[in-house]
Amino acid sequence: AEAEQDPAEFLESLKVDLFEDEVFVFTPKGEVKNLSAGSTPLDFAYAIHTDVGHRTVGAKVNGNIVPLHYQLRSGDIVEVLTAKQNRGPSRDWLKTVRTSRARNKIRAWFKEERREDAERRGREGLEEALRTRGIPMQKVSGSALLADLFREMGYRKATEFYIALGQGKLSTKTVTNKLIQRLKQGGAVDEDPTSLPPDRRGEDRARRIKDASNYGIAVKGADNVAVRLAKCCRPVPGDAIAGYVSLGRGITIHRTDCRNLKALKRAPERFVEVSWEGENEASFRVELQIDAYDRARLLEDLSRTFSEAGINIIGATCTTNHPMVKNRFVVEVGDTEQLKHCVSRLRNVDSVFDAYRITPTA
Repeated sequence: AEAEQDPAEFLESLKVDLFEDEVFVFTPKGEVKNLSAGSTPLDFAYAIHTDVGHRTVGAKVNGNIVPLHYQLRSGDIVEVLTAKQNRGPSRDWLKTVRTSRARNKIRAWFKEERREDAERRGREGLEEALRTRGIPMQKVSGSALLADLFREMGYRKATEFYIALGQGKLSTKTVTNKLIQRLKQGGAVDEDPTSLPPDRRGEDRARRIKDASNYGIAVKGADNVAVRLAKCCRPVPGDAIAGYVSLGRGITIHRTDCRNLKALKRAPERFVEVSWEGENEASFRVELQIDAYDRARLLEDLSRTFSEAGINIIGATCTTNHPMVKNRFVVEVGDTEQLKHCVSRLRNVDSVFDAYRITPTA
């Protein structure tokens, strides 16, 4: 029998035989990845999976920490170091990566981020414009009046409309005037927003007041401090947060965009610096509203979408005002990434017009 080739000799011969415009590197488990010459650990990370690339914070090559701009060589064993939460790529990475796959994935991330920012500006802009005219957004959200106006303006999904509004392609003033005109003409809307049954107070309080480490929250300058999640805005890992010292109740965690936080800022000395850190041991309750054109088996499709996203439904109510139906759910999520992924899937369910996160004060 032919003697087995020494592994070191095999690797050396492999390096000699490789094409000059490619490098072949290995995962810690011995899987081979071929990349363009000059590729970096970031190219390697995106070759494994887009999510791995987006969460990359460092890399080891042959057991040693290397910078992300390190040029990989054939035979290198590459280990990618990732953050637990999706932090997203840096714009500098576009100058670092060499493969088109990595470059396209990074550009797609920033494009989606711009779309999300535009959508947020569009939603907030219309809500503010209506509020200044004395009309709460709840009065028109999920109504046939709003859906019909969006469709007449060429938008089948509310998301695309709000993105156009946030990008300045549509005038907020014009849209507001059209909505008000239709309201004056007797457009049908629900006067009362869909509401959910009240939480079981004792159980809810026990769930919400925990040691900070159980929620994965770091409180600057304090250890083992009791925290509670504000019911008014229901923060989730990934949200920007602020801590407020509540007398006798530890630290209350608010989202930084919470409306109640503005009033609390009159006592700035009671604020403490907080951040999400590490693994949390809790699930977080979030309220979602799904506005749709009513149809058979809609609720079944929505429930399946939650299930496929790994999200547990705690409570649900449905209010029909033909041809629209408002579906409001209280669900448990792990972080904002899981929440965003689920909302994106819900918006793609047939006949769904809009899906969005709400807060009790919204």
